[in-house]
Amino acid sequence: MAPKLALLIPEKLALLPGIQYLPWRTPFRLLPQAAQLIVVEKISNVIFKQQLFDGELCFLENTVLRIQIRDLAYDWQVSLKQDRLSFSPGRDSADTTFSGNSRDFLLLASRREDPDTLFFQRRLSIEGNTELGLHVKNLIDSVDMDELPAAFNHALNLMADFVEALPH
Repeated sequence: MAPKLALLIPEKLALLPGIQYLPWRTPFRLLPQAAQLIVVEKISNVIFKQQLFDGELCFLENTVLRIQIRDLAYDWQVSLKQDRLSFSPGRDSADTTFSGNSRDFLLLASRREDPDTLFFQRRLSIEGNTELGLHVKNLIDSVDMDELPAAFNHALNLMADFVEALPH
């Protein structure tokens, strides 16, 4: 059976001469922080809808989780407020900080890379309360990707195909 055209597009793009030197991350870097926070908060509350409903995120009450995506200069903190994930600008006072580059976070989100592998290879790092970090890792593993909107999964997989095909 022939591969789907949609799967070939990221691979073909990644083969273009010099593509790895193009500033493909620039549009994401230029997104104002207020817009970043709105988008990530809405998406996170959709992704973790069932876990929020089931009370599986109660470990985030009275704690602050910081997420830094270094190559995009994104710096957010997340906490649980009124049974919803709430995002705000990152601060040094977080209980736990996850940091890494967009490629590795994308591969983690798309399940192309195992979280333990990313941490052991130091492509993602965790600082602070490691017990909280373990809860977050288990939470990520608990998401059933098949229950997420098909358009979201499709976009996530196309982006992951593209970054996997790019040379490091």
